[in-house]
Amino acid sequence: MRGYIHLLATAAIAVFLAGCAATGHNFDPGKLSTLTPGQTTLEEASRALTAPPAKFYKQSDGTFLALWSFKITFVADGLYSRKEALLQFGPDGRLMRLVDSTNILLEPWERQKLLGPAPAPDLPQDWTRPVTEPEVQTIYIPGPGEPSGLAPQGK
Repeated sequence: MRGYIHLLATAAIAVFLAGCAATGHNFDPGKLSTLTPGQTTLEEASRALTAPPAKFYKQSDGTFLALWSFKITFVADGLYSRKEALLQFGPDGRLMRLVDSTNILLEPWERQKLLGPAPAPDLPQDWTRPVTEPEVQTIYIPGPGEPSGLAPQGK
């Protein structure tokens, strides 16, 4: 009986491992906070995260996105783990900002640092305040059963 249980356990482990698959490069998401926008290069980011990006996406403005992604699946998507970090790099190869992350816990100050400075508001330069104040007019709406003749007359 004992041999039968060991055989059954071994078979269960073999079936479990047979359905195992991993994609991407396993990286260390805890090291994201060591990256500094405007200073960290792609090579430094790869070294800090202990893996190269899984994919690159070139942008029309000369910047590019680097995706660090790792997914491991057990038993055909019955149980899986996924983590991703999408970082934007400038044409000079320096980190601009964190674009998105999945299943990566960051302290609020770490996330704010990685998001980079807030974009400046895009205000047109030729906008001026109106010279005259807008005219205010009171509108009277009579309630149920009130005659419309009770409206206030002028100021």
